[in-house]
Amino acid sequence: MMANKEMEKLLDDIMIEHITSAPISELITEYDLTTNEIKITQARFHDRIHECKQKFKKAKLKNARTQLETEKKKHEEVDVVGYLTKKGKGARDILVELFIQQKLPENLTVAHREGKEITDEDAKQILANLIAMGAINIDD
Repeated sequence: MMANKEMEKLLDDIMIEHITSAPISELITEYDLTTNEIKITQARFHDRIHECKQKFKKAKLKNARTQLETEKKKHEEVDVVGYLTKKGKGARDILVELFIQQKLPENLTVAHREGKEITDEDAKQILANLIAMGAINIDD
């Protein structure tokens, strides 16, 4: 039963390919169609393709939004204070330690701070982001 459906689908695909690649004059002759009927069919076909593209774009956007919300939740659930308490160190000390041990991602960059030191709040935020991204395992 399954093989029959697959065979029918394959035949349908072959027919569609044949029809879509055939010159208009051949279609008019073979199917006894008028030019107007072909133009109407082409317009319907183009409209359907446009609809499918729009649905695909919307689904892709919806998926991206879902992934973004998942990432946001990860950032909201990070307990930096608990992590710092567990380590018994300050956020800046942990960042320096991770840097020295080369446990930070290779492509990590920190913005130029115009000669200013990083604040504890900045360090906590960087740690929260690294934990949320999975770059730091809080169980270690």
